[in-house]
Amino acid sequence: MSFYLPLIRLHYKKIKITETITSLWSGCGEIVRCRLDDKACVIKAINVPKHINHPRISQTQFAINRKRCSYNVEYHWYLHYAPQLPQESRALSCFKAIEHGPQKVLVFADFAADGFTNAQVHQRHIAAILKWLAYFHAFNFEVNLDGLWQQGSYWHLATRPDEYEKMPDSALKLQAKNIDKILRECQYRTLIHGDAKLANFAVNCSTMDVLGYDFQYTGGGVGVVDVMYFLGSCLNEQQLNDTADDYLANYFKYFSDAMQTFGHAKSTPVVIDAWRELWPVAWADFYRFLAGWSPEHTKINTYMRKQFQITKINFGAR
Repeated sequence: MSFYLPLIRLHYKKIKITETITSLWSGCGEIVRCRLDDKACVIKAINVPKHINHPRISQTQFAINRKRCSYNVEYHWYLHYAPQLPQESRALSCFKAIEHGPQKVLVFADFAADGFTNAQVHQRHIAAILKWLAYFHAFNFEVNLDGLWQQGSYWHLATRPDEYEKMPDSALKLQAKNIDKILRECQYRTLIHGDAKLANFAVNCSTMDVLGYDFQYTGGGVGVVDVMYFLGSCLNEQQLNDTADDYLANYFKYFSDAMQTFGHAKSTPVVIDAWRELWPVAWADFYRFLAGWSPEHTKINTYMRKQFQITKINFGAR
């Protein structure tokens, strides 16, 4: 019997599991489609094991604690932050959050039943998600980070010491701490999604409304970190070289509008200038993670390497 069913039965009378959508990372639980008291729902059931088996990550207590903390952050996020989001950057609706010791269950609306589909590599979908990110960053500009990661994203240097040690000696490794310091010390910070890949968004193809989900690595940062990771998740090397600058410009247009909407218009020009300068740095930081985690990864391409070279030229050793 699935570990989460006794927890669900404490809150719902009629339970029908209709489909297992996917298992969570390295045996940490599963996501299932179901009907609870005749309402279409999706359950994210979490139970982090004592031992993690992963082809690229050694089974260390540090790695396990990182993953366990990520689910605690997500649980806290849905309870205290998600309900406040504006229409332009909504999260997947969470009906109920249940916790019993290390076990957690999040009960979500089934976005498919509400007319949403998984986001696709389509120009309209990309534009809609960039708008979502812009409004998310503007709405959460300089927000309090209680209960969230002080530094968002799953790949930042402090949370990846094992991967850093695996990196071969190189200019990238030499600059890694400097790159991290530049991002951390930016004066203008917001809340970033932290895992803003295409697969973590759903789009209503009629209205172009967007829902975000999987907020395990949400925390403080600069908006271009999310934009970098998002574009890298859906554009290949040639597309990045051809269109990344245009997509970044579109993001900043949406961001400017959103900052005005949420009362931050006076800050907008200096924030955009600061974040635009950090665009290559965000790429260089993710390059550092990939170089230690999976040095043959297809995401390491000419565009990413070029951004690192720009970072070296513009920032040098600090």
